[in-house]
Amino acid sequence: MASENNRKNNKFIRPRHLKRLGLPGMIVILLLFIGVTVYNDNFAGEDNEEVSADNEVTVDQHIDGDTTRFNYNGSSESFRYLIINTPEIGRNSEQDEPYAEEAFERTQELLDNADTITVEFDEEKQDHYDRYLAYVYADGEMVNEILVREGLATAEYVHPPNDKYEDLLKEAEDEAKSEGLGIWSE
Repeated sequence: MASENNRKNNKFIRPRHLKRLGLPGMIVILLLFIGVTVYNDNFAGEDNEEVSADNEVTVDQHIDGDTTRFNYNGSSESFRYLIINTPEIGRNSEQDEPYAEEAFERTQELLDNADTITVEFDEEKQDHYDRYLAYVYADGEMVNEILVREGLATAEYVHPPNDKYEDLLKEAEDEAKSEGLGIWSE
């Protein structure tokens, strides 16, 4: 008697309940299952992992405005900021390009004052120099965009398939140009 009551109170779908659904009902359930699976794969997959805490980094060494050595995955790695170019700092007794020092100092300021620094990769993770290619975020704000928007970098190094934020950075460059900021002031 007790086991019979347990079977009656069992909330699980029994095969005879599936028969009541019929073929159309079973197709709907199957489609819902497939939809949920695809949704989870798309929104919990690699794309969202790129800006997760797994890609949190710390500064090891400031190189220039668009290159930084970050502590990443247990070692110091060189990161080149995607789609942007800052003026070059003079090496070997060469003179700095205009605004090179300002770009370097602004990048240093953004990163050194951030509580959290994360990197987001595009399609290709490294270049032929073995540098990581990334969009860099200081407390959730993209450093690449800030530098371009403030006229301290240009949006010129677009190399598909690494072009996810090309439009955003080109728009930021247009704004800096129209306002005559930084390198666009001359």
